[in-house]
Amino acid sequence: MYSTIISSKDLSNIMYEKNVIIFDCRFNLMNKTEGYENYLESHIENSHYINLELDLSSPVTKHSGRHPLKEIVGFSNILNYHGVNNSTQIIVYDHSNSAMCARFWWMLRLVGIKNCAVLDGGYSSWILNRHAVSSDTSLALERQNIKYSYKPDLLITTEALKIKLKSNLVYLLDARDEERYLGVSEPIDKMAGHIPGAINMPFKNNLDSSGHFKSESELSEIFKEFRVDSSKDIVNMCGSGVTACHNFLALEHSGIRESKIYVGSWSAWISHEDAIIEGVK
Repeated sequence: MYSTIISSKDLSNIMYEKNVIIFDCRFNLMNKTEGYENYLESHIENSHYINLELDLSSPVTKHSGRHPLKEIVGFSNILNYHGVNNSTQIIVYDHSNSAMCARFWWMLRLVGIKNCAVLDGGYSSWILNRHAVSSDTSLALERQNIKYSYKPDLLITTEALKIKLKSNLVYLLDARDEERYLGVSEPIDKMAGHIPGAINMPFKNNLDSSGHFKSESELSEIFKEFRVDSSKDIVNMCGSGVTACHNFLALEHSGIRESKIYVGSWSAWISHEDAIIEGVK
């Protein structure tokens, strides 16, 4: 079973097996219908569509951040509707850099499902290698009735994060681009900058120039400093808890398996009036 990354070639070899379920997670934050429109036009054969905001997020509240975690009943219904069970091999993909599908991959980890892998290089790599595509959306579903729950040890709240930062008990990895981290620019959120103590680890650094994940040894080198002090938690954040999951995936692929996600991330942090912020003034 594949649990972190899978190549286009390997997926093409298993895609018709009975226990394999493929999910298309293409989504554009700036054009929220584009991903589904692309799916209707063409997708990996037999793949189901998952929408970041409808399927993987809950409605926004005052301090939730832009992509709060989907409530567990709703997420369980989605998994059961698509026929996911304990023997399923799940494959997820998006267009190219795996930023969107990593959120789904991590949420499956959050309910204890480990037989899920991200398609390396995404749909772009699949097309480049001339594998099977389709526009057919009439998929057979074997609905399940499984009760899921989220694992709290993979999550951290704003208040808990503040305590750990104050006590120097955390490596806080910010997956946003450097310009957003520094506060030079902020195209999405209402305030620019970063959380004091956060370390800038742009998720794009996990990929090579073709959009494929770097090797395990290369990723291990990137994250080597976070192996030093085991008394500290590793917490991943970004703008809204999406690309943070990309770093979680890269950490696990490199052999570091005990990190957390600050789901609210920057958009939740700055929603508090007493938020302390660093960056360009």
